[in-house]
Amino acid sequence: MTIDVASNEDAKVLRIFVVRHGQTDHNVQKILQGHLDIDLNNTGKVQSERVGQYFSQIKIDEFISSDLVRCRNTVAEIVNRQEEDAKLRFTANLREREMGIVQGMYLKDALAQFGENFRNMGETKAQLLSRIETEWSRIIKQNNHNKNVLVCTHGGVITGFTNHLYKDRQYKLHNDLTAKDLRVPFNTSVTIIDINKETNEGTIQTFGNTAHLGGQFEVADQRLR
Repeated sequence: MTIDVASNEDAKVLRIFVVRHGQTDHNVQKILQGHLDIDLNNTGKVQSERVGQYFSQIKIDEFISSDLVRCRNTVAEIVNRQEEDAKLRFTANLREREMGIVQGMYLKDALAQFGENFRNMGETKAQLLSRIETEWSRIIKQNNHNKNVLVCTHGGVITGFTNHLYKDRQYKLHNDLTAKDLRVPFNTSVTIIDINKETNEGTIQTFGNTAHLGGQFEVADQRLR
């Protein structure tokens, strides 16, 4: 068990809630989405409503979301339950990894044609991490006086960047987490990362929490994003 999803009240800490978008039909059909602008399916809409209700008692100072519709409609369910002056910003920096010619292909077809190298047919891992790092630094800098912010983004972004924070930026893991837990998270799962404003040290407090969906759920096929 990791810590519960709860508001941060420590003025010396910035708590960043990272939420994956709700389910899409491409998720179900194992189609590689990348930058394709695919909307939520009915299950994804229900998941988004539930995560929105989950955050209804937590005052979020700012929302930052990928500009793709599956994230826009997920974060809308959370914002709608906040105060009317909720601050919301969309950015292409938080988009999923662009996958080049395999984008829109079924996973099985991409594997058959390109093998495990299918992930590298478009944006490189270094390019992905660079743009997310740019946005992450901006979020921290602009929220120096805030306590709680929420980021809505994609499975590949969450997996790749959280591992980067742990392995390359030396963010700590909560005692109940291990490196093996930092896998592709379930739709509308919640990951919590705390930043000490004085030292800039980070701690990954919980990863992939799906309590709002009625249990702990995981993505079966980790090759999907």
